[in-house]
Amino acid sequence: MLTLAIATATEQVGVAIGRAGGPVSSLHLQQGRRHGEVLAPAIQSLMRLSHTTLREVELIAVDTGPGLFTGLRVGVATAKALASALGVPVAACSSLELLAAPHAAAGLAVVSVVDARRGEVFWQSFHPEPVGDAQVTPPEVLVAALEDAGGPVIVAGDGARRYAPLLEQVEGVAIAGPEHDHPSAAVLVELAATRPGLSPEKITPEYMRGADVRIGWEQRDA
Repeated sequence: MLTLAIATATEQVGVAIGRAGGPVSSLHLQQGRRHGEVLAPAIQSLMRLSHTTLREVELIAVDTGPGLFTGLRVGVATAKALASALGVPVAACSSLELLAAPHAAAGLAVVSVVDARRGEVFWQSFHPEPVGDAQVTPPEVLVAALEDAGGPVIVAGDGARRYAPLLEQVEGVAIAGPEHDHPSAAVLVELAATRPGLSPEKITPEYMRGADVRIGWEQRDA
């Protein structure tokens, strides 16, 4: 099944195309918060590089978050629109699962951490399956959880990179390399084969909190 994967939960825009065995081609671009400008041209470039057309795509896979509000909105809306136009299903995967997946073979606990801005992080533990629910907390709460759990543990994601000086104070914590700072569309191609294909209207972003703009107004009114 030819899969087109879209990952836009962080500042990186990722697209990939491939089958269950892995991606054929992938593009990962960091252009700040310009997801709406970058995503469509990235998909077009990907089709040219892989010598495929959208008509050949049988499944759309999308990272549903948590992550940046605008990035998720653009990625999920694009995935749903393409799936509806092509008449194909959509497979959903969380950004935290995508960050953890490359480290599953290490046999260690993994904590995925996405920078939620405003002094908070989205995070979830895996070993290799999810351990507990995803949370949004200040990084100090994550540090306390890591201290309670004990190491060794791999911590991955742009949130881990941002708060590395704080997290590295915990014994047994190893910060994954910068190549693991963002959810990978190439990894999403592989995980999509293990997920059910759903109708587009059933796919929703996992924001876990309101948009930054609305939060700002609520704080101003408080």
